[in-house]
Amino acid sequence: FYPSISQDLLNALQFASRFTTITEEKNIIHHARKSLLFGLEKQWVKKGNGLFDVTMGCFDGAELCELVEAFALTRLSEEFNGRDIGLYRDDGLAVFRNVSGHEADRIRKDMTRIFNDLGLKITIQTNLKTVDFLDVTLNLTTGKYYPYRKPNDQPLYIHSQSNHPPTIIQNLPASMSRRLTDISHDNDIFDDAAPLYNKALGRSGYDKSVCVCVCVC
Repeated sequence: FYPSISQDLLNALQFASRFTTITEEKNIIHHARKSLLFGLEKQWVKKGNGLFDVTMGCFDGAELCELVEAFALTRLSEEFNGRDIGLYRDDGLAVFRNVSGHEADRIRKDMTRIFNDLGLKITIQTNLKTVDFLDVTLNLTTGKYYPYRKPNDQPLYIHSQSNHPPTIIQNLPASMSRRLTDISHDNDIFDDAAPLYNKALGRSGYDKSVCVCVCVC
């Protein structure tokens, strides 16, 4: 939601100053939002007034998103008395137990209002027993969870012959094994998901396959 971060919303810096000291960094962050774009020997101007923009790929874009997320989560926590609510970039997940359909709809409207007050738009689905969040599907009915990928979305990894640091290349299959293990409820679910990731590793030049990681404490 980078482009949706407005100058007013960036006042979340004031919120952050309650927890840490922000002095000259505040001016630097605001100054870095002045965005200019030139192409085809022309100057391109963003719709609206001013040069303020949080551009995709900007150096501090992820940090600004996390700042806004923390600000929004604080507002939600204050409204809903510390309920289980999480945000990651433009995806969110909340758990409300033992609420009726009418109460769920009221919660949806209250959340929508909070985001609208921040200048953000949000789509909320309620009364879900199964939900896809990031790369995992969560089933509240069975208590199981398993890997999720969007339709036609194929995993793609850096090639084994690329010029990335050797440690990254060497550890990639093990890293994928750990992640796949973490989001698989049991070995059967892991085994069902593994072929897709093994094929992707093979296409990228790796001769190793993903395997279940066992943590010994």
